[in-house]
Amino acid sequence: MRNAVKKTWILPAALAGALTIGVGAADAQVFTPSYQAPVVMNDLGIYLSDGPGDMALEGIYRSGPMGLRIGFVDAVDDLLSLGGEVRVPLESAPIDVAFTAAAQGLIGDFDAIGVQGGLSIGERFVNPGVALTPYIHPRIALIDGIATDDDFEAELLGDLGLDAEFSSNLILRLSIGLSDNTPDVGIGLAWRR
Repeated sequence: MRNAVKKTWILPAALAGALTIGVGAADAQVFTPSYQAPVVMNDLGIYLSDGPGDMALEGIYRSGPMGLRIGFVDAVDDLLSLGGEVRVPLESAPIDVAFTAAAQGLIGDFDAIGVQGGLSIGERFVNPGVALTPYIHPRIALIDGIATDDDFEAELLGDLGLDAEFSSNLILRLSIGLSDNTPDVGIGLAWRR
């Protein structure tokens, strides 16, 4: 009974928190979509995302709780994007929850860097032939560069995501940004190792 009560308030609280995320605005984006469901997997994927003025193409390699990403972002100029991430599931939660942290930088005619931390909250539903994991990923970021005065500024970020795992070891990942500081939409295809 106690776990059922916890499940009833955690998801609405997370959704309410996500709705408040869309209040800030940035002139450009350091972070591409996280594509971090609360379920840890070993995979290699390619991802495309689009936001206001920013198109990104990147590859993400994940092994256990760690991940590396590299790609190109078209923001004001073509920029190289490099990043690292960690995702640690919280075992005591009644639904799937993982602590996430990441650093990402843009290198080109101008440089920018950001660090972020948050929670990925969702639930994995297994059906014959496919497993679906819808999730919400609110986080706080410190960003230096792009539209800032060379000082780190705090931003609220958030994504709604969906992982669709197929029996062929392919994973389709979708992401919808919930704030002005995250790309509007992202899609990717990964191979589970």
